Amino acid sequence: MTANYIEQLSRQQLARLGREYMAAAQFNSRCGYAALRMGHGDESYKTVAIDNWMAASPVYTRRMQRAMGFAGDDDVATIFKGLQLECGFSHQYFNVHFEVLSADRGRFWLESCGALLETEPRGDEAVKVMCHDVEDPTFDATAIATNPRARVRPVHRPPRRPADRTPHCEWNVFIDAEADPLAEPEVARQLAMSHLANMEINRPGGAAEPGGMADYSGEVFEQLHLEQLSHDALVVVCQELALQVNLLVKGMTMVIEQLYGRDAAQKVAEFQMIGSGWVTAERLARWAGFDAGGIEAVLAVLRVHPLFQPQAYQPFAVEHQDAGRLSLRLLPGIADNDHTQLGWQTLLQGGFGAGLEAITRGVDPRAVVSRDAGDPHSWHIQLADSDASGELPLSVQIAKGTVLYQKVFDDHLPLLQVE
Repeated sequence: MTANYIEQLSRQQLARLGREYMAAAQFNSRCGYAALRMGHGDESYKTVAIDNWMAASPVYTRRMQRAMGFAGDDDVATIFKGLQLECGFSHQYFNVHFEVLSADRGRFWLESCGALLETEPRGDEAVKVMCHDVEDPTFDATAIATNPRARVRPVHRPPRRPADRTPHCEWNVFIDAEADPLAEPEVARQLAMSHLANMEINRPGGAAEPGGMADYSGEVFEQLHLEQLSHDALVVVCQELALQVNLLVKGMTMVIEQLYGRDAAQKVAEFQMIGSGWVTAERLARWAGFDAGGIEAVLAVLRVHPLFQPQAYQPFAVEHQDAGRLSLRLLPGIADNDHTQLGWQTLLQGGFGAGLEAITRGVDPRAVVSRDAGDPHSWHIQLADSDASGELPLSVQIAKGTVLYQKVFDDHLPLLQVE
């Protein structure tokens, strides 16, 4: 496998890929938090979800600021740019609009919130947990990564009255110069020490394709679409988004381990990897243009799946055995020494083949994965003569039952022509 596979993709492919990475983080939440509820009750979801996002969002917000050239300022515009380039506001699943009113004041509103549409059938109390209990501390944690005196406060939010109210919610963001600065969450400081949080993603040299913004140092767009970015910017942004996906996994398992122990964290991560890994692979197969499966489709998806992105974190090599078989060998990478918090890479290195098989079955249901008897870092992937029998794993059923699973993202092709 080449070290820079993503660099070979077009701007259109990269823009679509970035949206799929954002969606992957949402599938992770649906599957991971479902496992948490089943194992530890509804209250555990609220506790873990808050600390999960408070751990990851300050870390990846600062990374994206540096990657896209808008680090250093502490105004509302900088906060908004970060929100437009993060998995917490997955494009199109969340239809978010932003308006900067001044350096220290602005607002954003959600014409439609996919997470709300997922949650409303469970009743007002579930909506309040998500839109009040979880959002209040996590929005502030994201904002204070830019300015510790920043605050995010609702104008209105669900439960919706009337039930069809739009926009779904509206929020004011402001810098309160008189307020006491909020401290960085301890969980964010812990996660920031991981190798994943500190790995470098290099921007490719030269323009592989013309057009687009090389950074986001200019004015804030009411809505930013990934097609507005240049090729080299998209290469970086896609890898940063994949890194966000993995930081959120690590943040979740870190918090669960602190509350319930390592075994509990591993069980949730395994459940999450099977469900989210499967449906993300299924969507990535469509992104890559493969509708009928096949071993080449499996390889194409593995190259870009969040499990193996950014590539330097968990690199791998592939050898074709024949028309229906691959051998995959994990190569030395940054993930090798990054086990303080559990990640999917930790699970795979430890022998969790069910997660890798779920990803391959998302591409082709005939896929079977086995670990090499002589090399614990190698796996054989082959296509059986027929689909595996039996019910889909519960975590896959959960992921496929979401509004997001059915979502087809819109392209913004005219923006590819804008210089």
